[in-house]
Amino acid sequence: MKNKRCLLLVALVALSAFALSTHTAAGKSREEDEEKDREREERARKEFRKWRQAGMVIELPKQVPSFANDAEKLNQQVALTEEQKAKIDKMRGLRDKALASWDKANVKKFDALKTKLEKLSPGSSGSMARDIKTCKTIVEYMHKLRKARDVIATGYERRMFAVLTAEQRRKWNAPIITEAVLGEFEPFGLEEAQIGRIKSLCEARAGKCTSPVNAEAGSRSIEAVKKQVYLRVLTIKQRKEYAATKKPEKPAGKNRR
Repeated sequence: MKNKRCLLLVALVALSAFALSTHTAAGKSREEDEEKDREREERARKEFRKWRQAGMVIELPKQVPSFANDAEKLNQQVALTEEQKAKIDKMRGLRDKALASWDKANVKKFDALKTKLEKLSPGSSGSMARDIKTCKTIVEYMHKLRKARDVIATGYERRMFAVLTAEQRRKWNAPIITEAVLGEFEPFGLEEAQIGRIKSLCEARAGKCTSPVNAEAGSRSIEAVKKQVYLRVLTIKQRKEYAATKKPEKPAGKNRR
């Protein structure tokens, strides 16, 4: 009888331990599920913020950046003929008229999209996925409108630039390319011979350009010369120093216990 009571006691202890273990495991599983839900929600909010921020910085330019806007500087630098001046003036007027027409048809639409984007907040519709999709759609349409306007401006810009002779185009673009490229590499201790080679590369590239170079817009011509300089002009030491400045900083790691 005594042995039976002992066996029963052992069984009860084992059952209690099993129940406690099951309860603990269930609690841990719930905590893990809740943590995963929080992580998913944070990723969704981050995605929403990324798209919203991308849209908030899109703007329609109030002025058209153009090599032809400063007629006096252009004439001093490349010596325009009277015929060239007349052609460029006429095309500049046509460009402004085309852009004014586009603005009349689309600026209010663009502003309405930005206002809608400003009012959006994550989870406002009851579905984070739906809010992200709405935000993304608005931003993509804003980009589309901005690009359509840029196409008009760029088209007239190329037509005006084509009025210049090859030598005039070189005279206009060479100083822009040279300033940008030298500014990139001068901090790495260029020698006079290297500076001379860089200027020659910039001059050669400027003569091949079919459109005016815009240093602020990340010109492909400028980037192409930078690559040439890196490969053909810099020393091994200078390359290493330059490459080190282009490496992104590693984010700080999480503290580990």
